[in-house]
Amino acid sequence: MATSELPSEPDAFAFPCRDDDGTSTALSPPVVISVLASILERHIARNERALAAAAPGDDADGSESAAAATRKRVRAFDGGTVLDMSLHAFLERFARYAHVPPQVYVVAYAYLDRLRRLGGAGVRVVRANAQRLLTTAILVASKFVEDRNYSNSHFAAVGGLAAAELGALELDFLFLLQFRLNVCTAVFRSYCRHLEREVSHGGWYYRVQRPPLDRALVVCAGEARAQHRQAAAA
Repeated sequence: MATSELPSEPDAFAFPCRDDDGTSTALSPPVVISVLASILERHIARNERALAAAAPGDDADGSESAAAATRKRVRAFDGGTVLDMSLHAFLERFARYAHVPPQVYVVAYAYLDRLRRLGGAGVRVVRANAQRLLTTAILVASKFVEDRNYSNSHFAAVGGLAAAELGALELDFLFLLQFRLNVCTAVFRSYCRHLEREVSHGGWYYRVQRPPLDRALVVCAGEARAQHRQAAAA
């Protein structure tokens, strides 16, 4: 991974997450896990209602090879075992057994949000794919954020998957993200504030005040373009 993709601040992913004005968000690891589990539960309930209401032919294969390949990678996450524990307990396993810090959960959530924005081929979290999707997202986020990580086989054991299966899912995940793993500082801070307001307002922020996060994504896209121009001029 090119170092130019990383945020410029050495502690950009440090917790507590500091805003531009110097204030910090009050997000401890247990709070991040709890609020993220709550958000994902709402996502799953909404997505499963949408799937139940969809027409049988809505997911038919198209003729374009690129779109078909994307759908195939999306389907790789389907058909997994439905978790026999709560989402909170599942997410907590990674903090307990793989020492995953809260910032990794934030970046993993950012990746899931990007996958959701893929349009018709977007990845939607449901109970049938939660185990595979969350394990893979946390693995990839940990590799991006942390200097040292447990092996894929260790993450696979924590997530209840086979090592070879997780390796294949990681590759599908990367291709779905188009290998765009960078989460710039502005977006990271926005997700921190997003989770904090979930705690403060009991979910009201998520339902009503989404635009600030969207604006941060635009800012990040501008930063990425500026980095590419600087690299090309060097």
